[in-house]
Amino acid sequence: MMKRMVQCVHWKEYQGLNGWVMFCSAGAFARQLTREEAEQCGCTIEQRAICKQIMESNLGYGLVPEIIDAEGKAAPLVEKAASEL
Repeated sequence: MMKRMVQCVHWKEYQGLNGWVMFCSAGAFARQLTREEAEQCGCTIEQRAICKQIMESNLGYGLVPEIIDAEGKAAPLVEKAASEL
């Protein structure tokens, strides 16, 4: 058994017919996380960049969840920094 690449409740890994499939289920299903939820599961700017890089090298593209503030608006600093990486 291979060790998990990312330790997160949203990270999914399984062996498919063509090899390993690794993805963020929160990103894949367009889930929005509050800053508190993101912090609790370790969805930091650095970790988001790592997850996105793994997905892009494994699947050809990567989706990470949108981080929102308490009012439900996108948290621009977090999203901008993650997209620049």
